[in-house]
Formats: sequence, C-alpha cells, structure tokens
Amino acid sequence: MNSRVALKLLLATLGLAAAAWAQNPGPPLTLTRSCEHRLVSAAVGDSYIIQIRLPEKFDPAKTVYPVLYVLDGDYWFGAASDIATYLTMVKESPAMIVVGIAYGGSRRDWYQKRARDFTPRPRFDDDRATLPLAGHAGEFQRFLADELFPFIEKTYPASSSDRTLAGFSLGGLFALHTLFTRPELFQHYIVLAPAVDWDREQIRVTEAAFHARNTRLAATVFDTHGDRDPLQNAASWQDFDRVIVSRSYEGLRWTSHLFPDETHASIYPVGLTRGLKTIHAPAPAAK
Repeated sequence: MNSRVALKLLLATLGLAAAAWAQNPGPPLTLTRSCEHRLVSAAVGDSYIIQIRLPEKFDPAKTVYPVLYVLDGDYWFGAASDIATYLTMVKESPAMIVVGIAYGGSRRDWYQKRARDFTPRPRFDDDRATLPLAGHAGEFQRFLADELFPFIEKTYPASSSDRTLAGFSLGGLFALHTLFTRPELFQHYIVLAPAVDWDREQIRVTEAAFHARNTRLAATVFDTHGDRDPLQNAASWQDFDRVIVSRSYEGLRWTSHLFPDETHASIYPVGLTRGLKTIHAPAPAAK
C-alpha cells in the first residue's frame, strides 16, 4: 500500500469516527462544584442565567465567602472560575464563590442585552439602529442590588461586604459607572479594557460629578488595558486613569496596568489573574 492510499484510508476512518461521535457524543462536560439558576428580574424585565461555582473544600458551615461577580458569564464564567480556583489552590487568592451573570440564547442576544445592561445611556443617535436596547445600566444596578444579591446571600454563605465585580469592555464601563454612581454595591472592582470612549467619554462627566460631592471613595480597583487593543483607545484610558489618581480619593486603592502585547481579545485572562492577586494583596502600610 502506497502512502497516498494509506492517507486516504486514514482520513476516511477519521471521518467515520467524527460522524459516529456527532451522533453519540457521550455525556456533557460540566464544571465541578457548579450549578445554575434562572432568575427573573422585575427591574430589567428579563431573565438571567445565574452561574455558580463553589470553591474547593467548600464548607457550608463557614460564616461567609467572598464573592466574585462575573459579567458576560456566557463567555467568561468558565475561565474566571478556573482562574479563581487555581489562585486559591496556590494560595495567591482567598477561596471565593464565583457568580456568573449570563443571558443564554444566541450571540446576537448576548451582544444586544449586554449593551442594554452595561451602558448608562445610548452612545450616539445613530447607534439606536444597531444597539436599540442600549442605555439601561440603572435598571441593571437595581437588579443587582434588589434581586441578585439577596438571592445569592440567602442561598449561599456569600459575603455582603466582600463583593468583587469583574467587567470587560462595556462591562468595564459598567464597573466604572457603578464605582462613581453606586459605589456601595461592590467593595472591589476588576476593570478590563473599559470602553471609556462610550458616549463621547461620558464616564468623565460621571466621575467629575461624583468628585464634586465626595472626597472619599472606599474601594479597591484594578484597572487594566492591553497596548495592542484595536477597539479601545489606550491613550484615552491612560488619561482617565491619571485623572483618577490626581483626585486622591480617601479610601481608594487604585492600581492600573498596561499589559504589553495584549489585545482586546487576550486581555481578560491575564487581567483577571493580576486583578484578583492585586485586590486581595495586603494594603500597603501607611507611611
């Protein structure tokens, strides 16, 4: 048998194996220590898939666990919960409950609903055709405060005073918007490639209004960006970062990092890893 005939037979065999697998793929793969709930929101007028992953050596008798709330759970819950689990295993982060907030449905559903939930208002008038739902971050904040948090903290030994929000892109914009409008919702924020240019950088106006009324902001923030991000402007992000640092808010631990060679697509795993390690590091000693 020559090599060409052997190759054809091998490819045919692989094709038959793939067809057989497609008809009988075996049991689904599941994440250990995980489950999900369907939660209907009166505040938003929609339902969410709430994904839960408990820490290894979970002890329900433990008083409370810190909680990591992950936006865009449809795409990032698995990665985020694995990162949190591994960092706990190597003692670089405390054991925590990871909560993903997902939509289900198609990619278009996810894209439209995240624009609805993560943006405080539409960006430009011409966006109404492509993102008709945008501009309802306030309702989503009410869902978190009045519906999701009570459910999680009633169902699991979850802390109400050690909540971390991880938000990416528009989710990062939502994290910043929440920091300067309802900072009491979370104690820690991991902000990944935030869309600070949304609505002509309206987040600057939001922060300035907050600063005009407040000199104190009790929060720990890790804010990050990739220097090869083609979607979000790193210069605008760096300029906004400098503004926050110049405010010298009392009680605010603000850390930012520009990752070299990372893009919008690749910033999430490295940014979340560094973010979890940073926000859980001991506070620097007072000088």
